[in-house]
Amino acid sequence: MQKVFENNNINIQMFAQDIENSLKDEGWQTTLTQNGSNDYIIRGTKKAGHIHHKVEEIIVRIRGDPNNVIVVVEEENIGAFGRMWINAKLLGEMERKVKDGFYSM
Repeated sequence: MQKVFENNNINIQMFAQDIENSLKDEGWQTTLTQNGSNDYIIRGTKKAGHIHHKVEEIIVRIRGDPNNVIVVVEEENIGAFGRMWINAKLLGEMERKVKDGFYSM
C-alpha cells in the first residue's frame, strides 16, 4: 500500500513518530529508524491471536520532502481485518491530520 501527501509542508519526523505511536497504541512492538534526513522506517510485530501462533509484521517507510511525502506500507501475515485497519485507521487518521495541518512546519 502506498499513500502520497503533496503540498502540505509536513514535519516528516513528527509524522513518523505519530505513525509509530498509533501502532504502539494498537499493541504493536515497534522500532523506528532514520536512514536519512527525511527517510524513516518503522518496523512492527504483533502476535496474531491466541489460537494462531503467527506473528503479524508491518513495515512503514516514510520518505520524501515536506511537500512530497510518500508512505509505503508492507505487511506480512496480516488478514483482511488488519488491512482494513491499516487503510481506515492508520492511513485514514494520518490523512485527516495532514488535512487539518497537524504536521505542518
